[in-house]
Amino acid sequence: MMKWFLIAFLCFGYTQAALALNPGEQAIKWATAERNSALGAVAAAEKRVESAESDLRISRSVEQDVRTSKDPDAMAVAREAVAISVQGVKEANTLLNRARALLSKQENTLVSIRTSVSEYGGHGAMVIPINGEVRRSLLGAVTASDTVLPLRVGERVDVGANSAAKLFVARGDAEVDLHENSSFTVTQDDTGESFEAMLTQGFARVHAKLKHFLGKKFEVRTPTAILAVRGTDFSVKSLSDASRVEVYEGTVWVRLPKSESSVEVHAGEGCEILKDGGIQPVKMLKRPWSQNAPSR
Repeated sequence: MMKWFLIAFLCFGYTQAALALNPGEQAIKWATAERNSALGAVAAAEKRVESAESDLRISRSVEQDVRTSKDPDAMAVAREAVAISVQGVKEANTLLNRARALLSKQENTLVSIRTSVSEYGGHGAMVIPINGEVRRSLLGAVTASDTVLPLRVGERVDVGANSAAKLFVARGDAEVDLHENSSFTVTQDDTGESFEAMLTQGFARVHAKLKHFLGKKFEVRTPTAILAVRGTDFSVKSLSDASRVEVYEGTVWVRLPKSESSVEVHAGEGCEILKDGGIQPVKMLKRPWSQNAPSR
């Protein structure tokens, strides 16, 4: 009975892996959703402009009618209503322009991803600049990353101030959102065998589904900690003298770089790993560090 259960489990795992999307496909799926969301924002902004312009027409019509009454108080109210409506039209058009700019940006990102996948294939890791300054460096060579290109093993991604980047790694099994002032390096990305990455500094949000890496090693490291993942949603912040981990879904196993013993951190929990003090007790999260973003 156990034999058939194991066979069924392995078949299920292989089926899941076969159906899973690769990094390029995941990136296209994500960018398409972002583009569609931007389309919705433009449609909503256009309706707001129409409504604001309708209010302005009504306000001006009322002002015209009030003029015949020669009532100074009524005229003051009518003029104020027109002024408010004019401001409303300006704000609605400003919102519309922002929505259209976002749509243009998302469409360009989608085109860039599709071009990269067409030229290089979609099976390798991929880095997508979201905004601001994103740099890539390998063997001392540093280049600005303003387009979507495959991410090579050993290549470091540096995200500048007020900037962000998104990575699709581990054959599409994981997404990594890098926040400002972060440095992230994929140190190992074997095809379906193992994945390792180093967050030298900064903040990363990791969502790992691990369909290809079912039962394989998937680790994210910092200078003070090693995080083993088996399919989860978590964030890690690497500071000069500590690392902070919070788990939103699943479980993360945390251990020190020179230790084999680990501590389990479950969904809704977090812990701090000090450079000189080891792993601190696991605590329930009162509010996510990712939102509070404390500094040491």
